[in-house]
Amino acid sequence: MFGFLESEILKGKHFPPGSRDRLRATLVNLFILAGSFVILLYAYENLAQGYYGILAVEMGMVVVLVIGYLVFPYYTNIEQISYMILGSLTFLLAISLVLPDKDPELSIFWLASLPIFVFYFLGVKKGIVWNAYMFVILLIVPLVSYVAQVKFVYGWELLSQIVLGFLIVSYMLYIIEKERSSYEERLHTALEENKMLFKEVHHRTKNNMQVIMGLLESQSFKIDDPRYKKMFETHIDRLKAMSLMHKNLYSDQSFEQVDIKKYLEEIVHSLQLYSAHYIHTEIDPLMLDMKTAMNIGLIVNEAVTNAIEHAFSDKVGEIMVSLRHIGNRGALMIKDNGKGFDTDKSYRSLGVTLIKDLSTTLPHGTIKMNGKSGTEVQLYFDLKEYQDDPT
Repeated sequence: MFGFLESEILKGKHFPPGSRDRLRATLVNLFILAGSFVILLYAYENLAQGYYGILAVEMGMVVVLVIGYLVFPYYTNIEQISYMILGSLTFLLAISLVLPDKDPELSIFWLASLPIFVFYFLGVKKGIVWNAYMFVILLIVPLVSYVAQVKFVYGWELLSQIVLGFLIVSYMLYIIEKERSSYEERLHTALEENKMLFKEVHHRTKNNMQVIMGLLESQSFKIDDPRYKKMFETHIDRLKAMSLMHKNLYSDQSFEQVDIKKYLEEIVHSLQLYSAHYIHTEIDPLMLDMKTAMNIGLIVNEAVTNAIEHAFSDKVGEIMVSLRHIGNRGALMIKDNGKGFDTDKSYRSLGVTLIKDLSTTLPHGTIKMNGKSGTEVQLYFDLKEYQDDPT
């Protein structure tokens, strides 16, 4: 119920979940709806009592607020709608202090609530300017009432107390908002520093892996035995898959989430460069956590490498890599049109053993292998997709 109110009625759905703009948008609309309701309550009483002057002002303000609610956020942004609300309610407050009214409590309601709105939505600097203007207006009213002996809604003594109370409330809110803004600024600075640190860590990790790959490649040239030479090359491919992970993490400005489509396509592309077999991909665009994405990348690297090395004799074959989002589960499939293999005797293969071991690290991962007509690896796991903007 509360989720529907915040998302639909208060229009939070138009802004990213958890963002400050979404919070500000919902509070703006809440302020509009609550303010309109309060004004309508007093408007009804003024209509019954025959105070048509203040009634006309109140209905005009309701119309302005309703229009603001309807056009936001399609034709106005948060700052524009904030100024619209602030101008309307400030005018209503000023009028409510001088027009004869049966219900003077309305002006006290706005005096207490408007400083909150001003400092939160306009910030400390603009809030100080607005409160300075409002203080001048509030100061003029009791002075005129005292000097000209004009009786407004309140006597000049009570008006003086209202002005003092307004100053106290505004100053308290100024202190609170200033401290909140300062904390938010420090938090933002710390977050940017951490981003730079993580970026540097991933960059250095990628560079270190490239150095290791270079050393392994240089040593593999000195090995004459094809079996041991192939072992070196296989380990280099595994390191390359891990290196691509760190490359994606620092280049995409996201240090916890990985674009799995881009990551897997880069792995397949690196394998395609050294293979005559055709490797195709059908990968849904998903953002996954780093651990899950890396394990999937290693599984794809192992399965595709095994297919390239063992699935085909002399003919040029095809390998398909797909990753689908099915409900709350992910479905990974690597399939080739090669000669297949006996899955019952696959325990001696390091690559197959590694694929099975990695599948157990995925959330509720289950794996199936079929080697009768070509080789097909099917892997299913719980999928936690990141919907937020990684930046």
